[in-house]
Amino acid sequence: MGSSESEEPSDREGFSDAIHGRFDKIGEYLQVTRSKGILRRYFVMNAFDGAMTSLGVVIGSYVTSINDPRTVIGVILVSGVAMAVSGFSGTYMTESAERARSLNELEDSMLIDLEETMYGRASRFVSVFAAVVDGSAPFIASIPCMIPFIIAVLGLLEIHLAFYTSVTASLLVLFTLGVFLGNLSEKHALFSGLKMVVAGVFVALVALLLGGH
Repeated sequence: MGSSESEEPSDREGFSDAIHGRFDKIGEYLQVTRSKGILRRYFVMNAFDGAMTSLGVVIGSYVTSINDPRTVIGVILVSGVAMAVSGFSGTYMTESAERARSLNELEDSMLIDLEETMYGRASRFVSVFAAVVDGSAPFIASIPCMIPFIIAVLGLLEIHLAFYTSVTASLLVLFTLGVFLGNLSEKHALFSGLKMVVAGVFVALVALLLGGH
């Protein structure tokens, strides 16, 4: 008994150390390639696209009198997955080409092979990591928009309230992204968030006008 009990904390500590080591390695790769700013831009831009697309889907569903929450969830889900796949593949190909070019230029200037060096491994990792960030951002941003309709499917929320709640959730996502950008630029975070909300309201009005004709 004593032996097994002493082994369990050791196993947990080993797992924790492995996780911390992996995160440290990721941080090191990002620092070597100076890609933190690029990843932030990828995430915010594509999260913005995901929130806007979801908002447009919800408004479009409302004006066309779609009253089945499963249908709305399906359209948002398909849109989110399509944007995720497109973002992942496009970013991976772009980043791979850019990182390979940068690595080749550095190899030419140093006259050595850098493929298996820290910089070479970091370049390959960042190409995949950037693609994951780019692809996941629009899908993550669409989740708050879907939640009210999931609750409606469970019979805990009336469909019209689900529409209103979903629109509010989308605008909150946009506001949060705006505040994040405001803090990042060290400018008026609240004003930046409100600008994002205004953009979302504009999309909603356009969708309502188009749906009314």
